[in-house]
Amino acid sequence: MLQSLKSSLLRTGYLTRQQLAEAEEYREAASCSLPRALWSLRVMHPGKFVNLCRQILDRPRLRDWLLKHSLDPELPWLIEPIDLVPVRFLPCGWLDPQTVVVATEEPGFPAIWQSVKHLCPEAEKLWEIPATEKQILTVILERKLAAELLGSRLTLEQWQQALEIRRRTGSSLGQVLTRLSYLSTPEYLSILAHLLGYPAVSELMGTGLLHRDESLSRQFDPEVMMRHLFYPLSWTDEHTLTVMVNDPLDWVVDELLYSWRPGLRIEKVLGTEQDITQLLSQDQGSRFSQEAVYKLMARLPEESASRVFTPSQIAVGYGLLLLFLLGLATAPWTTLTILVLLINLFYVASILFKLLLSLVGSADRFHQITDEEVAALDDRDLPIYTILVPVYKEPEVMPILIKSLSKLDYPHERLDVLILLEENDRDTIEAARAAKPPRYVRLLLVPDSKPKTKPKACNYGLAFARGEYLTIYDAEDIPDPDQLKKAVIAFRKGDPSLVCVQAALNYFNRSENFLTRMFTLEYSYWFDYLLPGLETLRMPIPLGGTSNHFRTDRLRELQGWDPFNVTEDADLGIRASQHGYTVGVINSTTYEEANCAVKNWIRQRSRWIKGYMQTWLVHNRNPLRSLRKLGLKNWLSYQFFIGGSFFTFLTSPIMWLLFIYWLLTRAHWLQNLFPSWLVYLGLFNLLVGNAIGIYLNLVAVFRRGYYDLAFYALLNPIYWQLHSMAAYMALWQLFTKPFYWEKTIHGLSKFTHAKVQEAAHKAA
Repeated sequence: MLQSLKSSLLRTGYLTRQQLAEAEEYREAASCSLPRALWSLRVMHPGKFVNLCRQILDRPRLRDWLLKHSLDPELPWLIEPIDLVPVRFLPCGWLDPQTVVVATEEPGFPAIWQSVKHLCPEAEKLWEIPATEKQILTVILERKLAAELLGSRLTLEQWQQALEIRRRTGSSLGQVLTRLSYLSTPEYLSILAHLLGYPAVSELMGTGLLHRDESLSRQFDPEVMMRHLFYPLSWTDEHTLTVMVNDPLDWVVDELLYSWRPGLRIEKVLGTEQDITQLLSQDQGSRFSQEAVYKLMARLPEESASRVFTPSQIAVGYGLLLLFLLGLATAPWTTLTILVLLINLFYVASILFKLLLSLVGSADRFHQITDEEVAALDDRDLPIYTILVPVYKEPEVMPILIKSLSKLDYPHERLDVLILLEENDRDTIEAARAAKPPRYVRLLLVPDSKPKTKPKACNYGLAFARGEYLTIYDAEDIPDPDQLKKAVIAFRKGDPSLVCVQAALNYFNRSENFLTRMFTLEYSYWFDYLLPGLETLRMPIPLGGTSNHFRTDRLRELQGWDPFNVTEDADLGIRASQHGYTVGVINSTTYEEANCAVKNWIRQRSRWIKGYMQTWLVHNRNPLRSLRKLGLKNWLSYQFFIGGSFFTFLTSPIMWLLFIYWLLTRAHWLQNLFPSWLVYLGLFNLLVGNAIGIYLNLVAVFRRGYYDLAFYALLNPIYWQLHSMAAYMALWQLFTKPFYWEKTIHGLSKFTHAKVQEAAHKAA
């Protein structure tokens, strides 16, 4: 039969005699099947070989045959791993009392008949069904797993649940069993090694006994290695490469290796996802760490905040200062009047702009994703989703983190969670390990380097990300369970320019004290009204620090986050707009811990405002170029939203002090500074501007039903003075230590303590 198949393939032109001769020579040297040899030499894929054989022999697909016939429960157990070399085969059942049905990757191979005759002496004939190596090994593995685990490790209900998840998601059975914690990954790999004959080498990690050539990993794209979980270890000989894999049945790995070097012979050994991550980190961690800091600066220096002021900005700054001093010297009252006029006009424009955004945002219903759309998603079509969780000196919130991740309504076998830990933060590392994270969580140690910032850690994690989409959560975050699915829907509904969608942020401890109530009002207004308004008007959106969801490939194209910018999120949103991409919002919320201590709040807010200053400076290095890229509408929006925020905070106390001084003293010299028409403009800002500001914060309570916060909207002017204190601290640090990251201390809230105790109790 085999010769007949070869003749048919030659006669029909699918193979040449030279190709067949080279494949025969290869398979003799490599001790493999003919389809494997043809594949390695880049002549023909095994799937095509099997389809051609089925057509020539007029045989059904293996899957179709198994749907109509029961697989003989005893026959798979007769096969030992040694029997599957060089050609994979599977005795499936009996066609009649003398004829065995055998699935094989190479019909007519003589050794198959010899093996079957040895296993089934009563057999007189074979009826062969062409099938790929992957199809055969998958059936063998699943049948043997069922026999080995049912009763001893799993109940029938658990096994059926695993099969249903595999059917629904399209994941391998091994992924399902490990992600459900029915088996640990080392246990599964040990069973895999026993059943299929691949060596498991996890126990050799860290012993010095695992031989590897570090230069090999540098010949492959780390992104591809992480996505398909393989790591080239070493050359066995000049033609044979030993490769660590997590799934030996992932043919993408074979395809990549054969594309890299046709004619290669592959020897697979088994390792866990954490093993492969650790090896890649050991080999390329220093390069990844350096790129995490300097990649954006090297490739797009004009978009990096590593340089605070450019020479042209310094020249313009000194020029404006000299012009102002000259004006004070020659016409002081006129100069001050013009200055106050410009400030008041800016206030009027800023108030009206935010009012417009709020009205548009309040009417926005176009971007709502319904529960019906979420329910209609097919889990089999969901991509791998990476979640980056940077954690630094926060051991107390690890139980909340693990609990929140476990509640996400997303197939766990499609989750790729990376907890980013600074390598010298031993307390948090130990807390993370003690929390016993589930199988889809990897702990990644970020090498110690400067600047020690969240964006640098995220850039390092990006090198190890496996997902098609990626998001960031802080350690204390509690996202809505369906948030990832809503993000997937938003990307599928959006146009190709949509690079990121931002979920809303809010607080679980909103009623703790005055500060948390004001913080909640501010965030409710920002995320429920302002950002939807910006999206509807297709204006640049400054991202929040967490729960922003990205297309991973586009994020890499943008060079990730700027590690020198202390509000890397807002900067990335503007940078995406500069590159022609859009940012959207989704109707999903992540709940965080609102800062409940004034000093801690001022440190956090000073960092945010300093980052807005950095972002404004970076994207105004060439204002005309930015204007051409963004267009006038978007350029003005960015100036008001980013520059206007810190400008308002800096000038607000000056205007209030002038007003209070005049109110108390009725100083006549102020009449020279405030002509009657300017007084009316200032009065408009004082009365109408503050009234609109209070009204907008008051409106924020209605969408979420936070009616108990309505009274606190009246106290908004007091809250804004705290912003001004933080703004002057930010301005000082912009000149003295621009890259210093004011660490926000989490876990101070009594609500956080309660959640930690609850999560720890459930874990125990």
